[in-house]
Amino acid sequence: MKSMFLISKATFLELVREKLFIVIIFISIFLILLSIGLGNLSLFEYQRILADLGLATIEISSLGLALFSGSYIIHKEIEKQTCLLLLAKPISRAQFLIGKFFGLVFLMLLNLVFLMLLLNLFFMNAEYFFNSVMILVNIFMKVTVVFSLVLFLSVIIRPVLSLLFGLSFYLYGHWINNVDYFVKMMKDPTITQYYKVLEFVSPQFYRMNWKSIYYLKQSIPVQEFIFMIGYFSLWIFLFLSLGVRKFNKKDIT
Repeated sequence: MKSMFLISKATFLELVREKLFIVIIFISIFLILLSIGLGNLSLFEYQRILADLGLATIEISSLGLALFSGSYIIHKEIEKQTCLLLLAKPISRAQFLIGKFFGLVFLMLLNLVFLMLLLNLFFMNAEYFFNSVMILVNIFMKVTVVFSLVLFLSVIIRPVLSLLFGLSFYLYGHWINNVDYFVKMMKDPTITQYYKVLEFVSPQFYRMNWKSIYYLKQSIPVQEFIFMIGYFSLWIFLFLSLGVRKFNKKDIT
């Protein structure tokens, strides 16, 4: 347990100092400020524009960390052979991988908390704060699902491919329901069955996409919130378990 904590801490400190994190933070702040400017152009749509653009910016920035940092976090350790120094000590491969996982997870959480606090500062509405925390948890769980997939794939394929697969998985989870209209129009039983299977095995992000002013004003039902955490936790556990299994068998010498 101590070994995983030390690896997580070292990974977190390493990633914080990287240019990618700094660039993402500055771009996110700029986009949130831009959403304020756009919102001021309309007397009646200020909060909606700020919420839609602000929350989208927060999710995209964390997704960027999950994709770009997540796809290279193990690969660069293997390329530089630095992981061999750690694994030569009484540290298992599972501890090493999970430690790396939590190091980036903590960084994504820090990014989310900072940007969400900044967004709440501009809302100037204490009533939104509790709901914004629930939305933050929702965004955090979604990007962690994507990161766990990218981490697993980066063990078995090239980082660029794992990044592209992760992005495709994210879009697939949000857009799979948009195919429903075309499937109904085609009225083909075979295609309908294929669609149902594809929808079932998707992460179904679209069902729990709470990035809007509506969910800031209207409290998210506790049952849905708990289900969301449990559902996404299963995906994370699945991908992380597969990643550990593949990493244990991988030749890194």
